[in-house]
Amino acid sequence: MNNARRARIACLALILPLSLGACRDEKDSAAETPAENTAAAPAQAIDPAPAPATRTPARPAEAVPVAQAPATAPPCADCGTVTDVRSYQVKGDASGVGAAVGAVAGGLLGNQIGGGSGKKIATVAGVVGGGLAGHEIEKRRNTDTRWEVTVQLDNGGTTTIPYSQAPGLSVGQKVRVVNGQALPL
Repeated sequence: MNNARRARIACLALILPLSLGACRDEKDSAAETPAENTAAAPAQAIDPAPAPATRTPARPAEAVPVAQAPATAPPCADCGTVTDVRSYQVKGDASGVGAAVGAVAGGLLGNQIGGGSGKKIATVAGVVGGGLAGHEIEKRRNTDTRWEVTVQLDNGGTTTIPYSQAPGLSVGQKVRVVNGQALPL
């Protein structure tokens, strides 16, 4: 083992923290000392006097900085988990065109049935029935699909958010509710 290495080992083996400067001084003095005096060099280089205040103390070799756990973020008041995604149908509005077309078609069909006063009753029934059927058909034709997303918030509350288009969220997904929208985390 060379002298400089012995000096470093002696410096690291000390229990009390030494200043970095003292270890460097020890290394420098060991390099300048003749080979026959190297055994005494580490003992002579250790100065029991306190190190000057301008020097920073060295850490012992065993002291390894311990990584601290990251600070936990405060709970998010608007965060939660999607518990339900459902779609439903909303009937559209009828303009009256469907009722008019249905009444005409029903009247024509009712007029084909029976004769005399029965023909008149069938025609009126056809007009009324066709009008109602045409109106309902038009509303169903204009049906719109909507969605609702239910979110169980981390603070214990529940919120339901309506969507006019498929939201692209799934049950169990973590989200943050911002301005009436559930945004994936």
